[in-house]
Amino acid sequence: MSKDFQALAPPYLPWGPNTSGPFFTGTAEVEPIGSWYLEPFAYDFITPGISASSLYMPMRLAVGLGHNLEIDTFLPLIQNWQGVDPSQGIDHSASHFGVGNTHFEVKWQLTSDADVYEPLAMPAIALTFDFWVPSGQYQNLNPQDYGTDQLGNGTYNEGVMLLVRKHVKPFMFYLQVGDIVENPSTVGAGYTFNNGIEQLPFTAGNLHMVDGNLTYYAGAFEHVINTEWGAGYLLEFYGETQSGSNLFFGAANAPSWSFFWLAPEVEVTWPHNPKFSATWGAGVALPVYQSNYPHTYTPMGTVTFYFNGPFGYRGM
Repeated sequence: MSKDFQALAPPYLPWGPNTSGPFFTGTAEVEPIGSWYLEPFAYDFITPGISASSLYMPMRLAVGLGHNLEIDTFLPLIQNWQGVDPSQGIDHSASHFGVGNTHFEVKWQLTSDADVYEPLAMPAIALTFDFWVPSGQYQNLNPQDYGTDQLGNGTYNEGVMLLVRKHVKPFMFYLQVGDIVENPSTVGAGYTFNNGIEQLPFTAGNLHMVDGNLTYYAGAFEHVINTEWGAGYLLEFYGETQSGSNLFFGAANAPSWSFFWLAPEVEVTWPHNPKFSATWGAGVALPVYQSNYPHTYTPMGTVTFYFNGPFGYRGM
């Protein structure tokens, strides 16, 4: 290995098991150069009150670039389902499958965990710069599909997130907070706003829609019971709030809303060797609070396939 390449090696931690980690909170460490991973998720957003569900399946590809940088792409597949609900005038079930909005992320790690045994030592801190492209269908919707054929919200979005992770063996603590600006978009008949409740009538004309600013926050406590197997459990919180105004585009005409969830989760790593490992995670997000947002239960699962280069995996 050349000296120039060796100079890109990240700091190594005396304790840093490769675990599945939380579902909604990002990890502050980046993948080392030469390492990458593929991570399919499945989130089944079940809303009993309106007899509907949405199986959201983003496929994440993360590649370490060196110089404390990582690039991630998320390509989501979505399966929407709407059951019979006479109270909504829905006399037959409907379903639709397709691609949702594509998400790109650049992560820049600012600091590393200074001491994995000392709770007050400097944690790992990173910033992410996020971009969403409206690749999911949101126009020319069919009334007979009862909204299931809408797979995106039609907006280009930009976001900045702060990520923190602290090891305190055998525990890890995660935090993520950020702000997302949703650009205006033209939407039309049958469009469902991003609170999942309010919908434009199918007799409506086009609307120049302005969403409010979106605040994202999440955090997790992780207890690693077995370091070798990456086995443990997590308790995670997650919430979003959309305001009534947009940072750059003024007053919003889309509805404001907010929600807060708690999620117990479990994890294990198998197999695990220096070149390849797979982490497995499962959990369920439970509604605690919602305002102008549906009461939603979310079973979820993930597996991450790590292909490790000469410097191993993130946070090693």
